[in-house]
Amino acid sequence: MEILFDKKGEPKVFRGKTVFGGTTTVKPVKERLDEYFSFDKRDYATWGDSNCFPDDAERTIRATSVLQTGLNYKARCCYGQGVVPVKVSGFDDNNNEIFEPVRDRDILNYLRGLAFRNYHTAAFRDLIKFGNAFPLLVFNNAGDKIVRVQILNARHCRISVDKTKLLVYGDFKSTYPAEDETVVYDMLNEDDPFYDLQWRRDTGKLKGVKAIAFPRIRNYFSNNDYYAAPDWQSAQESGWIDIAHKIPEFLNRAYQNAMHLMWHVQIPATYWEKQFPKSEYKNVEQRKQLIQDFMDKFEKELTDTKNANKSLFTQYYIDESGRTNGDWKVTRLDGEIKADDRLSMSAAANSEILFSLMVNPSVLGAGMPGGP
Repeated sequence: MEILFDKKGEPKVFRGKTVFGGTTTVKPVKERLDEYFSFDKRDYATWGDSNCFPDDAERTIRATSVLQTGLNYKARCCYGQGVVPVKVSGFDDNNNEIFEPVRDRDILNYLRGLAFRNYHTAAFRDLIKFGNAFPLLVFNNAGDKIVRVQILNARHCRISVDKTKLLVYGDFKSTYPAEDETVVYDMLNEDDPFYDLQWRRDTGKLKGVKAIAFPRIRNYFSNNDYYAAPDWQSAQESGWIDIAHKIPEFLNRAYQNAMHLMWHVQIPATYWEKQFPKSEYKNVEQRKQLIQDFMDKFEKELTDTKNANKSLFTQYYIDESGRTNGDWKVTRLDGEIKADDRLSMSAAANSEILFSLMVNPSVLGAGMPGGP
């Protein structure tokens, strides 16, 4: 087949024995950007409010224990035991693929090496936490071979509006990017990155290039053109993450404001004159000290673990009118914090957050038979 290229190296016409055709460029339709910023005469798409979605998401994740645990579990589950390279050699009678292991030493050493494991774990981390991961292809000195794939921290990456550049900067949340603190990588075409890479190699555009950005790996279910939304954002927008935050806040305030009293002891005023007559003491201070010692001993009899379920004996007398006098009243106080409804709501919030991650709550021990 004969292929005719234009001056830029793009295939335009192809001709074979039985076919004749041409190619055309389809202009992609991108979402309208209300906010963007410029760097080095190029516009870049902002990511979230004030261009700080990853930092805001990081704070939300750290403050939500069940969300952090669910994300961590999902990333580890996706990584599993790493990548085992195989070839599909055919299909069995049930149309199941028949795998044949790859024994190429270079491939096996690379997949088992630290560089690929770091890429693998970090890519799943960013993809699941932020909905986007940004791989980087690193070349050898000649520019004709990829020596490794590494991941760029998604918190520090922003895509140009035309999707041809990737800006990497460490502190978008506080300062404007400075030229001596940034790195800009060319980005491969997201529709066909492998053809774009082949074309760059054939036309010599990879000579002297140390690395090039692969199109971001994104949450496929998001329709955002630039930065895909993570799965857990649905739980945030529906309010379940806010509920999960408010329950411990309520319980903290309840415990801070609660009166931790267990016993209410009511002593008649006449008891002290009968038990400690003023006439028997030299001065008031001596009598007050004896009363204080008596009450300390009484409190000790009501508290401590060794006095649990212990019987309490008090006495009283009947005056001339037949009424009881001098009797003590000891009442147990109910110090329970009524939080059952809120705790069940907290369990429901935890389940909703895990559902947004497609993680079964029972896998993490959050399943309660017969409960929320």
